[in-house]
Amino acid sequence: MIGDPDFDRIAAQYCALSGEAWTDALEGELTFPRIVARHEYWRENPPPSALLAAIAAGLGVWEPKRRSTGEAVAALRGLFPSGRI
Repeated sequence: MIGDPDFDRIAAQYCALSGEAWTDALEGELTFPRIVARHEYWRENPPPSALLAAIAAGLGVWEPKRRSTGEAVAALRGLFPSGRI
């Protein structure tokens, strides 16, 4: 069973990787399409914190938490068809 999405964690990760401040204005403007677009860019140009995490995981000195399954992501997107959180 899929639990409720952790919107605070989604926003926290977005802000940590982007360097943007977590404000009410950001929460009002942040959409899943924007998050997905930014993550697509970060796959090609990772921010330093993501790059360091990848290096640490590759060296075996840090183990990331399990990633969401595609089914969980699809269920999350289904909750917000407009893309707004």
